[in-house]
Amino acid sequence: MTPLNTADLRGAIAILRLTGHRHIAEAGVALYEAGLTSMEVTFDHPDAPAALRELRAALPPDALLGAGTIRTREQVELAASCGARYCVSPHTDTALIRAVLSAGLEPLPGATTATEIAAAQDAGARVIKLFPAGALGLPYLEALLGPFREVAFVPTGGIRHDTAGEWIAAGAVAVGLGSDLVPAAPVPDDLPGIARRAATVAAQVAAAGKAP
Repeated sequence: MTPLNTADLRGAIAILRLTGHRHIAEAGVALYEAGLTSMEVTFDHPDAPAALRELRAALPPDALLGAGTIRTREQVELAASCGARYCVSPHTDTALIRAVLSAGLEPLPGATTATEIAAAQDAGARVIKLFPAGALGLPYLEALLGPFREVAFVPTGGIRHDTAGEWIAAGAVAVGLGSDLVPAAPVPDDLPGIARRAATVAAQVAAAGKAP
């Protein structure tokens, strides 16, 4: 599988941490058509693998889909079989990072401290999920970019969709956006709001990318 280019993340990952997956394809199409083409289906629900397959079938080939809340080798193998290109974890586990790489996928391990970031790097991770970024704040990301200038950070956790541009401007390659973007059990009536919020994110990312 072709290695992931961090530019493919397009500035934001829509995190689909759902308790109801019935309308995941419609939600995915709404996100994609609004400009958010990177999505993560979290594997902390038994319906998630089938939902990821459904989402893959519903979206164009350039949609960059991943699996989240990955904590075991078995989940890595399942994610690969469902069409995931990357695996996101809430923590740093060097053995798990290597398992993701061995499966031909991109690992996005969660890390908070400098020690965790360095360990993830040494295990082969190129993209780091800074978690929980909302509680840590922009100054924390900016401080980490001193010693870890080469790391592609994806701040995630407690980030509002209308602040995405601030994180990109501060040096993040993308932001992870969860329930503030897509509710846990989306229904058709939610689709206009999902599209509207996604368009706001896409516009902020584009504007931040043009900033000097």
